Amino acid sequence: METSRVSELETLFGVELSGEQRHQVRVYLETLSRWNRRINLTSIDRVEEQLRLSFFEAFWAAKLFVKEDTRVADIGAGAGFPGVPIKVFRPGVELTLIEPSGKKAVFLEEACRAAGIGVRVFGGRGEEFGDWESIDLATVRALRLSPLVERQLCNNRIELLVFHGKAPEVTEARFAVDRRERVPGSENRFVSLYVPRET
Repeated sequence: METSRVSELETLFGVELSGEQRHQVRVYLETLSRWNRRINLTSIDRVEEQLRLSFFEAFWAAKLFVKEDTRVADIGAGAGFPGVPIKVFRPGVELTLIEPSGKKAVFLEEACRAAGIGVRVFGGRGEEFGDWESIDLATVRALRLSPLVERQLCNNRIELLVFHGKAPEVTEARFAVDRRERVPGSENRFVSLYVPRET
């Protein structure tokens, strides 16, 4: 992980990382690289792309949309994005990673432990998660939410932060877009904050 590239990305995205945050990113990426050789965690294999698309996009979104002490659930966490970078950037966030794949859930626990990132991992589907009342904000990336999960979010008045390219697949009858921002350095990547409609 080149220091000069990290500095360039900090400038592009308007964020500044501490030495500890840089260390956490480095350890997490090293762990991800090792595990990715055995199980398919991500199709992005270049460190520079991982930094830009997986980490700095989420750092930037955390700066704009997420406050400290927010209770966040990352639905379909996969390799840990965007939830883990949000936690790195906002250490006060309480993060739950929801991941149905047992192997990926084990990776998340191991990678976060190695990097010193405190998270809760729920090994199961969003439909099976039974603690929605303890969540303020849900995040999702490259995943269509089931009607049951959408209903849980709405019933518990949980806001939804969506990382997407083209128009995201969110049920407009249940959610209204509150704010949408284009990702720096990209023409077709966006982050949108949705709020539950009044029922």
